[in-house]
Amino acid sequence: MTLDSTQDTGLLSRPRSPGAARDVVRALLHGERRAVDEMTVADAVLVTSELVTNAIRHGEGLRGFGCRVHAGHVEIAVEDASDAVPVTRPRTALLVSGGHGWPSVCLLARDVTVTHLPGGGKRVVARIALPG
Repeated sequence: MTLDSTQDTGLLSRPRSPGAARDVVRALLHGERRAVDEMTVADAVLVTSELVTNAIRHGEGLRGFGCRVHAGHVEIAVEDASDAVPVTRPRTALLVSGGHGWPSVCLLARDVTVTHLPGGGKRVVARIALPG
C-alpha cells in the first residue's frame, strides 16, 4: 500500500469497540511505506476514538467505520444511526466533565464533514494531514 492508496485499507464494517478502531488506524499508519510521525499517529488515534465513542454514546449505535490513507492525509469515516449533527457545547466552567470530544476532533482534523445518509443516520469524515 502507498500513501496514494484509495483502497479500503483498514476497513472494518463495525469495530467491536473504540479500542478496535484505534488499533486499525495505528496499524494502518505504522504500515505505511513512508514513515508517519508518532504525533500524527496519536492525533489520528484520538480522532478515531472520539468519533467511534460518540457514535456509540450519542449516535444511536455504530453502523460503520473506515480508514483510508490518501496522498497528504488519512481519512477516518464513522457512520451512526442518528440524524443529529454534533455540536460544540458552550463551556460554563473549566472543570466540566465531558463535551471535549467533538472540539478535539475539529481541532486535530484538517477538515471534518457530516453527511446525512439516505436511509437515516449520518457519516462523519475527518481528514488528518500527513506531514510531507
